[in-house]
Amino acid sequence: MSIVETTINSRKTKANSTTKFTIALSDSNTVEFRPTATFAHITTDQVLKIITKGDVDVTNENNNNKVNFKLTAKNKLLGFLNYYDNDLDNESTVAEVKGIVAQLKSELETVTIDNITLPMTAGQADDLLDEL
Repeated sequence: MSIVETTINSRKTKANSTTKFTIALSDSNTVEFRPTATFAHITTDQVLKIITKGDVDVTNENNNNKVNFKLTAKNKLLGFLNYYDNDLDNESTVAEVKGIVAQLKSELETVTIDNITLPMTAGQADDLLDEL
């Protein structure tokens, strides 16, 4: 008999089910929009509304030394915009931050509904592989 007690981990692992939208800012430049859990059900039409009318601000530098962006409206967090190429960090000046935010806002204002896509479903991926 073992003196080590075996226990069952009662915590259930929660899968990350956050919808991620891909937004093409140009032919060679895409970003990812992740809505918060409150807005996880949104459509591409609603994403377009958020990215073109929401307030854009920076997040703190993450573990990969990247600064991403958050979109808010009426003091409510709507989601995050990731993978926008920039040189900002936690030591960036207010002027540098304002310049990058203005540039990003300008690019987001030109986005159309055709520039917003969802990742493929498993079925769509299987169909694509079957067609190869």
